[in-house]
Amino acid sequence: MKTSIQRINPIQFAIAGSAIALYAFFQLLFSTAAYFSYQHQIEIITGKVINRVALDLPLLQIANKPMKQVANKQAIIDYQQNINQQLESQKFPVRIAYIQGVDAPENKGFNGIISTQVLTTPYQKVELGLDGIPFPFISSLSFYPVIGSVLIMLVSLPLINRWKKEHRQVPERIEEPKLIINLNNRTLTNSADGKSVQMSNKPFCFYVALLDYCSKSDDATLNHNKNLPPELLELASRNFYRLIELGHTIRKRPDFSSNLDKMLSEIRAALDEIYKDTPELKSPYYPPKAQGEGSRSKLHNYALEGIDANSLEFIGK
Repeated sequence: MKTSIQRINPIQFAIAGSAIALYAFFQLLFSTAAYFSYQHQIEIITGKVINRVALDLPLLQIANKPMKQVANKQAIIDYQQNINQQLESQKFPVRIAYIQGVDAPENKGFNGIISTQVLTTPYQKVELGLDGIPFPFISSLSFYPVIGSVLIMLVSLPLINRWKKEHRQVPERIEEPKLIINLNNRTLTNSADGKSVQMSNKPFCFYVALLDYCSKSDDATLNHNKNLPPELLELASRNFYRLIELGHTIRKRPDFSSNLDKMLSEIRAALDEIYKDTPELKSPYYPPKAQGEGSRSKLHNYALEGIDANSLEFIGK
């Protein structure tokens, strides 16, 4: 069973990546703000607890060696428990851990001492320890980053769509290789690599006529033992007169029916030169050579079979 893998659209991938990046940014921002807000809350509550205990110290029977006073541990424990219950009822993340070595009842869920304070009285110094709850992970999560990311993406979508329309990739059109025939300078050029060769007047005029004639005839047949078609001779003559107009020659029109083999050899040599590096492109433009014995028999056809007019580009015609 074959499974098709759908290609990921780069634009969609970029949008998804942007949405994730936005969410991560807002989540980090929210978590950082929540953490510092939590720490600030602990500082405020810690300050209030310290002030409360400092005010209540004269009422607590704490051990005092200079005054030979024995501590009332149970009273201190009850006091701590009372304060902690008030803190718990208000859901504050701070508890009293001990006062002057007297531990408070166990505070479940608390992580340990977060602050140790020394309170000074006229007769002694009292050590106060406070417990705290570590910053809960759940407090760093919120729907606000999701909402913020979605809102920004919704606002940005029209801009993204507009950008996509303006930068939509148009498939690059691949130019088909052509043979460029330039009458202005009597050259043949391979458009694939720009190689060019200049030809003499007679073979050039005949070859231009041959290209023109064969591109307009699907079943052209040209044999050595037959006269050239009048249409082909007319085209060759017309090309020669065009060269006269362009200033290439002032001589009398040549006889294109004579020395046919020599003309074809010069044409093939020119094509061999310009298609030296791209021989696979040469065959449509190359007059076929006779094979084996009887090269000038009726079987040999030097017409350009299958030549396409769209593969030719004439300049100065």
